[in-house]
Amino acid sequence: MDYPKVKPCLDTSEDNLIEELYLPCLKWAKRFDRGVGFFTSGWISCNIEGMSDFASRGGKIRLITSPILSNDDTDAIINFEKSEADAYKKFETALFDNVKALEKEMKEDILNAFSWMLYDGIIDMKFAIPCKRLEEGDFHDKFGVFYNQEEALSFSGSINDSKHGFQNYESIKVFKTWSGTREYVEADITRFEKIWECKDKNLKIYTIPNAVKERIFQLRTSKRPYKKEQSESSKWIHQDKAVECFIEKEHGILAMATGTGKTITAIKIMNRLFEEGKIKRVIITMYGNDLLDQWAMQMREVYKNKQIHYHYGSYKRMNDFIMHPDEALLLISREANNLTKLLTLLDKAPGNYKEDTLFVFDEVHGAGSSSFVDNLTGKILPYKYRLGLSATPEREYDETGNDFLQNEIGEIIFKFSLEDAIRKGILCEFNYIPLNYELTEAEKQKKKKIIAAFSAKKKKGEPYDKKDMYTQLALVNKTAINKIDEFEQLISSIPELLQKCIIFVQTMEYGLKLQEVLFKYTDKYHTYYADDEKYNLVNFAEGKINCLLTCKKVSEGIDISSVTNIFLFASDRSRLVTTQRIGRALRLDKTNPNKVANVIDFVLEDAEENDHNADQERKDWLTTLSETRRGKYEE
Repeated sequence: MDYPKVKPCLDTSEDNLIEELYLPCLKWAKRFDRGVGFFTSGWISCNIEGMSDFASRGGKIRLITSPILSNDDTDAIINFEKSEADAYKKFETALFDNVKALEKEMKEDILNAFSWMLYDGIIDMKFAIPCKRLEEGDFHDKFGVFYNQEEALSFSGSINDSKHGFQNYESIKVFKTWSGTREYVEADITRFEKIWECKDKNLKIYTIPNAVKERIFQLRTSKRPYKKEQSESSKWIHQDKAVECFIEKEHGILAMATGTGKTITAIKIMNRLFEEGKIKRVIITMYGNDLLDQWAMQMREVYKNKQIHYHYGSYKRMNDFIMHPDEALLLISREANNLTKLLTLLDKAPGNYKEDTLFVFDEVHGAGSSSFVDNLTGKILPYKYRLGLSATPEREYDETGNDFLQNEIGEIIFKFSLEDAIRKGILCEFNYIPLNYELTEAEKQKKKKIIAAFSAKKKKGEPYDKKDMYTQLALVNKTAINKIDEFEQLISSIPELLQKCIIFVQTMEYGLKLQEVLFKYTDKYHTYYADDEKYNLVNFAEGKINCLLTCKKVSEGIDISSVTNIFLFASDRSRLVTTQRIGRALRLDKTNPNKVANVIDFVLEDAEENDHNADQERKDWLTTLSETRRGKYEE
């Protein structure tokens, strides 16, 4: 490794700090941590060459600085006793004055560069306000650490990151891990992390509010002044944006596409709330033992020093959690009676759990079911921290369920779509192959009888549910026998579509008919209809099975990156299930970096009016989605 050549001591009288410290270090480093009293445009202006090189390589700066506040603002923020939220709101309001100052002070091109760097996550800012023992003072420290892999260079001294700072007589000391001063570097690293993680009791640390970020983003005047490299860290920056959004709002739903890191984002939120002392426990809930098992495995890896309790499947440990709730996590299946019992027990337990508990609702759309609405209305809302996760949080054609989710858990506060994920290279591109089919005469007659039965009820004035009629009509389409003939014609000409393949059917009975065809072309297939067949999922993941035949009972929670081909024998009019199913094939595969998935769908020809042309709507949507290409993402 070529190390930057920097003297151990520099001063502004004899040395050019930009040329002799910042420029060589920014061109060498991959990360830069900086703690400084006041941050203004001058530093960026003087270091634009090094910053452009640093940014183009995907570098990242973490900056702890002091906001420019009046004494009244500082006193108000520090002394708010009603709630931290009030102090944060006061801080946000005061910070808007800082943005106005930046706007006046910065030249247009420098303002543009700063705005883009903040927008791209190259600069991540936190603000330090002294409190308690240091309440009368300012955050006036000035030190920094440059990192490249395992090596680091730190410096400390009197210079501020401002244009004026370079004009004063200032000096700094420099320490390097490779030149016998490692202990000083490690001391600076430890000090920075302590402040960044809000662990210094004499400093109040505030992240830059999203509203302020948005105001700064609006100040961009042209394109990025640097070439943006899609580094691994910048690739996942949407997760950090989602975290910041939740921390600011304290409740709400993250609408993030399958494979874009919903679970990791939730863990980042948990870590942040635990570290800042805002929560003492987490309750994670969802349907499906396989998905709960995945969460359990990750929780054990992340939280080795916390108690983890399980209440799903054969595990019945809710009472253990109630008895020892602090520094603990509970994974619980989403049956309404489970959560009703849990909330009742928490209400009876000593302590105010509503203020320091985080609820995580994975696949949150499922929490809008009628049993939740009937049993839990008004019972989740009192809890301060409520997080919903889903690729498709809206419940189509269910206004009551959507109202419940919005009222009890919160609005959608962050979105990252399938299109976003494909453009950014987080999910792979895919081909869409629609196969046309026709109903048999018997199936057409069956649909006519369904319509006639509902029409008769209507004429008699009897109660009927139109949604019920559409569900029955859709079932005829989903189990149409002619789909199997179209399927066989395709795989006889392209048999490789049965490799790394999941076939979604509506019923086990229909699956049996399909197996008669499958058996002609491969013997390495198996069914996966229930949790007790989980070993088949493991065999599929290990490549012992080429093709998995399944239904919607297990469409959630499957995470096998090698899946390449998806057959949609059963597709709902709602995009929710379809999105989840095609998402199984869109995950990147490290063993196949050029992977392009295939989605094979069945589209009814000459659909009647009562079908609402759902197949054609889905075809139009998936055709457009399949045209999305990597590399055209713009945040």
